Amino acid sequence: LINIEGSGQFSSLKVLNNSAVVIRGNVVTRPVKYFLLVILALRVESRSAVVFQGNDMQKSSAVFFSSYSSYIYYNSWLQLSGNLCRESPSDAFLFLNPTVNLRDSTVSVSGNRFMSSTGTPTVLRIPKRFRDLTNGAIVAACNTVNDGEGVKYSIPSVYNATILTCSDPCALAASCFPAYTATASRDGCACRCAEGGRGDACLPVAVPEPPSTDGVDLCVRDVRVGVEVNVSFGTSVACYVGVTFAADVVVDVESMSGSVRNVKLANCLFVDGASLYVVGWRSDPPAGQRADVLISGLESRSGGGVLVANRFPPGSRVTVVDSVLIAEKRVAYRGDHGLGDASACLVVHSVNLTGSVLTIARTHVAAVFRDAVGVLLVGGVALSSRGALYVEGLSVQTALGLCVSVEGGVAASGGSVVAFVDSDFLLCKHAVSVRGAVSVSGSAVALVRNEFLSTEDYAVAFYSTVSLADGSMLLAKGNVHDGVSREMLYTAGAVTAAGSTLSFVRNRALLPRMLSVSLSLSAGAHVRVACNDAGGRVLSTAEEYAAAGFGDAGRIDVVGCDACDRDTHCYAPGTASASMRNGVCVCACGSGGYGEACVPVGAPALPPAVGTASSVFFRENLTVRSVFVVPVGASEVTLRHVVLDGVSPVLYVPWMARDGVRIVVQNVSLLNGAVLYVMGGGALRGAVAAGSDESGPVELSVCDVEALNGALVLTGTFPAGSVLTVTDSLLVSARPTPLVYLPGSQSSPYAPVLVLSGLRLVRSVLVVSGVALVTVVTVVTGGRTVVVDGAVLELVGGGVALDAAVFGGEYALCASARVVASGGAVLRVSGSQVYAAHGLVFESGVEANASAVVVNDNTGALTDGALLVLRGSASFASGSWLSVRGDSIRGRILSVPSYPRSAELVQSTLTLHGNAGSGPVVMDGTVALGGAGRKFVVGCLTLNGQALQPMDYRSAGIIGKFRPVACGVCDADVHCFAAATRTMSGSCGCRCAEGGYGRDCLPVYLPHVDGCNRTSGMPLLSHTETLTETLSLTSTWTPSLSTAHYSPTQYGPTETLQVTETVALSPTRTPTASVSSTPWWSDVACPTLAVTTTVAGGSLTQNDIRGGGSAVPTRLMVALPPPFRWARDPQPSMHLSFVPVATAQPSGFGGPWGAMLRNATWVRNATNPSTVLELAVPVHRGYFVAADETIVIRCDAAAVSGGCKGVLLGSFTIRSDTLPAAASALSAITGVAAGATAVAVVVTGGLGSVLEMQALGVFARMSCASAQERASTAALPYFLSVFAALDPLWMVVGNALLAAVFGCVHCGVTAAFQRWRGVDAASAWAAMRFPSLTYVVAHAMHLGIFFGSVLALAMPDARVQHRVIGVVGVLYGVAFPAGVCYFIARHVGASFTRYWQFSRKPLHERLLYPVGYWHPAAQQRMYGGMLTNMRGSRVYWCVFQLSVLCVVCLTAAVHPPVGGCHVQYFCMAAVLLAGAGVVAFTNMMRSAFLTVMHTASFVLLAALCVVSAANHLAPSDGGARAYAAIVLLLTTVVLAVTVYSVVVWYAEDRHWQELREPRRGGLEALLRDDEESDEETQKPHDRTSSSYASGTTAASSYRPPAPPWQPMAGDTRSDAQSLLECASSARGKIDHALL
Repeated sequence: LINIEGSGQFSSLKVLNNSAVVIRGNVVTRPVKYFLLVILALRVESRSAVVFQGNDMQKSSAVFFSSYSSYIYYNSWLQLSGNLCRESPSDAFLFLNPTVNLRDSTVSVSGNRFMSSTGTPTVLRIPKRFRDLTNGAIVAACNTVNDGEGVKYSIPSVYNATILTCSDPCALAASCFPAYTATASRDGCACRCAEGGRGDACLPVAVPEPPSTDGVDLCVRDVRVGVEVNVSFGTSVACYVGVTFAADVVVDVESMSGSVRNVKLANCLFVDGASLYVVGWRSDPPAGQRADVLISGLESRSGGGVLVANRFPPGSRVTVVDSVLIAEKRVAYRGDHGLGDASACLVVHSVNLTGSVLTIARTHVAAVFRDAVGVLLVGGVALSSRGALYVEGLSVQTALGLCVSVEGGVAASGGSVVAFVDSDFLLCKHAVSVRGAVSVSGSAVALVRNEFLSTEDYAVAFYSTVSLADGSMLLAKGNVHDGVSREMLYTAGAVTAAGSTLSFVRNRALLPRMLSVSLSLSAGAHVRVACNDAGGRVLSTAEEYAAAGFGDAGRIDVVGCDACDRDTHCYAPGTASASMRNGVCVCACGSGGYGEACVPVGAPALPPAVGTASSVFFRENLTVRSVFVVPVGASEVTLRHVVLDGVSPVLYVPWMARDGVRIVVQNVSLLNGAVLYVMGGGALRGAVAAGSDESGPVELSVCDVEALNGALVLTGTFPAGSVLTVTDSLLVSARPTPLVYLPGSQSSPYAPVLVLSGLRLVRSVLVVSGVALVTVVTVVTGGRTVVVDGAVLELVGGGVALDAAVFGGEYALCASARVVASGGAVLRVSGSQVYAAHGLVFESGVEANASAVVVNDNTGALTDGALLVLRGSASFASGSWLSVRGDSIRGRILSVPSYPRSAELVQSTLTLHGNAGSGPVVMDGTVALGGAGRKFVVGCLTLNGQALQPMDYRSAGIIGKFRPVACGVCDADVHCFAAATRTMSGSCGCRCAEGGYGRDCLPVYLPHVDGCNRTSGMPLLSHTETLTETLSLTSTWTPSLSTAHYSPTQYGPTETLQVTETVALSPTRTPTASVSSTPWWSDVACPTLAVTTTVAGGSLTQNDIRGGGSAVPTRLMVALPPPFRWARDPQPSMHLSFVPVATAQPSGFGGPWGAMLRNATWVRNATNPSTVLELAVPVHRGYFVAADETIVIRCDAAAVSGGCKGVLLGSFTIRSDTLPAAASALSAITGVAAGATAVAVVVTGGLGSVLEMQALGVFARMSCASAQERASTAALPYFLSVFAALDPLWMVVGNALLAAVFGCVHCGVTAAFQRWRGVDAASAWAAMRFPSLTYVVAHAMHLGIFFGSVLALAMPDARVQHRVIGVVGVLYGVAFPAGVCYFIARHVGASFTRYWQFSRKPLHERLLYPVGYWHPAAQQRMYGGMLTNMRGSRVYWCVFQLSVLCVVCLTAAVHPPVGGCHVQYFCMAAVLLAGAGVVAFTNMMRSAFLTVMHTASFVLLAALCVVSAANHLAPSDGGARAYAAIVLLLTTVVLAVTVYSVVVWYAEDRHWQELREPRRGGLEALLRDDEESDEETQKPHDRTSSSYASGTTAASSYRPPAPPWQPMAGDTRSDAQSLLECASSARGKIDHALL
């Protein structure tokens, strides 16, 4: 700070020959390295002195530093005394480096104070020993650290320094200049100077005194201070006026001098987080001192605050008045006050007010950070000996934090006062919260005329006990609490009162309970109450007060509203009398009583309120992510080009300018849950207060606002004459929006975008015009777009209009609050579009008195409910008008309460005219007419497109006595509000009387709003003019909130594109200002394009593209849903493109026509150029698609005015109309054929085959199958498996279960038959065809099991269960044919014999007849399913056809790569052709016809594969026809085989038995009785009996004979001849078993 450099003699400072250098009374406000730096030698010689005294310093390395040797010679003196170091020097206080030379001189260091939190400070440091010491001395006396001993000295021992403590006597050398001091006083602390000595220290020269401050302005004015300011030592006055502080200001009142310490800060501004600290005495103040601290007009908005701490002596006054303390983030105070994490705008720390007063008055405090506290009294508050804490005119706002929090309790005694008067507490959890015991003795606690607004919890909460004793009083008077969740006053502990009074006078609360306390009253204690209002009624009896929480009714003293009781209204010890004046009870104070309640301590006189000019609050071109606060008294608030990102600012009108306020919100974006609150007065201000002249009107203009997951909230009571408008805005919400500042609201989960909560308009209007409001949240009860909640929506001579709006969501408008309109009020919804599930729903009813409710000229669609729904009570009286006119809605028009309730009309009119609705009725409910002049006017109604006649009204739901009015009839009851209508004009217009406005002569003037402008004032009316309004709306869009899923075409590999409508809306205009380069609405998801065509029916077909339709070109149109608009781009085609959903078909979009479509030009629609684009669909003769082709229209976000997030998608489908009728017919034919074949196979026991139809089912289930192929064989997959439509696992498991269940049932039935008939197992098996039918069923199920297994394994998203069951199914598929062959070889035991009789037939007959048969007959019945189609030598080939088709299934189930379907089909064709060749060359079937037919079926299946492959390579009409022809031919082959098999089965069973059994045939021989059997026949049975099927459950001893000389496959002619010889033998009896 002071740098003394050197000279040529190597000395920096020389003090010679009776000279002195004095440095005293200086304050250093920031850290320095050195206070005084002597670069070279310091020389003090010849009776000279250097004095460093009474300085105040911050942190330093050293205070006095000499960097070269010092020389103190010849009776000289170096003294450092009475200094304060607020932070100890890091090196030393006095650093003499490297040494000091003394000759007959002294170095003195005494009375210095140090503050240290890190260690012990070093006062004096001399590093090296002396070089010259002659009779020198070093004295150190009473240097302290933290007000205690314990400092260090670093002095070489040779100096023989004297170290004295504070308890030692004063040393002369420590206080006086020895050379000029004669003697010291008796105590050694005062100097008596010798000749030449001057001053208190006897210096060689006189030190001039500072100039007198008498009559001098010592204030620092109008400057900016960027360093920390400390006010302490050496001054009794600290005054700053109009100063801007950018660093902390610390006023240590205890360290100041003088008996009266004055501190004044007036109109000062604290910036950059600077705070003010006013610190009193740390211990009991000495007598005779006091402090006057006045903080007036202080303003802090940058995160700083004010802290008042410690004790103040009697008579002190600490006042904070007319100040603004706003903290939008946590205030960080210094750590030396022990606040920890506590933070508040104003902190009162451990204050002890003994006979002193702390006042906080006319101050605005706002703390809007998380867990904020406005005013924090920490460490408790102690008041005694007429001490007082006054809070008057305080306005506190938090973000549902604690407005005033007392941590540590309150102790008031000896006539002290704690008072909260005329203060407003806004958005607090608690307005006043006290954590700690409250003890009041002979003192008063007063809560007078405070407003507790929108508190989340109790307004005043004591979380411990409250004790009143010795004539104390708790007075709560004139307070207002509009909280809807908790009571006004709460105590966690008991309230005990002894000889004291609890008085509650004229308080008002919304809840029916006002208190939640536990009272304990002893002798002399009273609870006195007067004229309190709880829950909307004035309490008048002790019982009512007891129900409201005031304790035992027997202990409550009730005073009437018109009575003036001294003990109730006044603090009795200080009151002489009380009397009524102008309806107010006035207390006349006696001695010792002050103020309106005559409390023991009067409020200090405050400086007059400065009448400043109305302030303007302005925010423009910025993004706000932390809450801002509008200061009290603002007359104009403007938010323009602002983005509110996740914040919820509150514009509280009552705190703004009293003569009126203008609020402009223009081009504002609400993002990420941001909510803008515009709050009028409290709910209990009521209509009278709102209509009074206490405040000017409010003009609110909300224009061009766009909200994504945000909301606009209007709440409270607005002054008369206010005009609120919301225009040209887009409000969208897709998720619940937290309405944190509406504690009682239940609307947050419903994601409203416009909330009217407890709104009261008295001779004021709200107009919402040209606004799109959409809520698309999914909750249990649906989203609600516009919400009216709170206690009531009250309109007294005021109006609410929702005009030309667009409503979307579950509920367009839902009013849970009661709607009360009176005094000529208007509620109007007109010219709007309503697309919702429910329309305008008033759940708590509507009460209208001389007012109008108008729902006119609206359009839209409702999926449930009605356009206007009145629930609860609906009452219209005294000339009111309910008009529902000119609405065109898909849904019901009106719903009123049903019996026993009804819509009551008393001298009022209900108009239901000119509406068009749909559904079963136009309206529901009951209309009750009462009194004279009531009218129910009905007419010109349309229901489901049909005009209704009066006779139809009742069936349309119109119940009541009505007056019909036809369309076109000029009727005043239809068009006009009667009370304000003079007459009707010739053109059927309303001529309004005085007080009537607009087309309908409504009683309230609702200003017309055009964009961001409104009509300047009320129009002039005359008796010759008719004021009309014209609304013309054209609805061009019907929104759909359903999600569209576009499944893939069946052409090519499966590729799915899902186009999902995004339920969020983008802006309606191009942004005019933005802070960032990316507009905020880039976060809004783009809507879905509505795609339509001019073709009849709306969808394109292949024929339309080929030009086979109308001669007029087909036009394709894409439309944006309102309120979206196309950008003003002259070339919209640049932004739109076409994308196929699946792989483009070569002759479709992938061919020439697709190129023509991509090159087509989009133009604007002539009718709706702003929302619709169109193009002419090109025509191409070669266009062909084998399956429906879906094309997506992709549009860049830049094409939409304002942009949006992502892209816009729409789609259209071109239907493949190739042989549509043929496909349906073919599907029916193939289904019938497959069914007939399946029945024939079961009936004939295995003759014929359904495998070919199952193969077609496999083809239909392939991923490569086209739509035509699937349509032609739609039923055949269900012959493959009845579970074909489900997951492949169901095909495998289902088919296996069906086969297993059938086998078990078949076996059980067979066993039951054996027991019932008493036959052996073989006979029962043969009779029941077991296991032949089981094999037939298993054979039919097998292909489905195998194909499903491979399909499950080939699934891209196959899970573990798919893989496990798939592997098991494949193994079964391989094992089944092998098992059948093994079973035939080991257990069948049947023989094949030729029909030699047919060998002589003509060739064509021989080709038809079977070549032989299987025998015996019993074996044929038991195992015919395996044998009957095959000739003997080829019996093991019975599973060949099944095996070939399994290989085909294996190929078909695989998903080929893109474009690889033709390869798959060619592979399948090759397998099938190979199978056909084997069947043909092996001649394995029992007849030539069967061989030819089965070979043909394989060939046709292969041909189908080849045709399908060709259709994939080059689709064409010819390919489609060829496919259908081959399917028909294959069906014919299968039917031929089926018919042939049935004929052969019938012939063999009924007519050809003689060829095999001349005497007896078939089953008769097996089932004949034992008596008819001879022993000779029975013995061969016995001889040849053995188990025919070892391991089976049937215990049969029967085994057919198998002569060793006749091989199983024996089919020679001699066998047949032997058979005939036996048949013609004389015995004539050969058992069927031997055959």
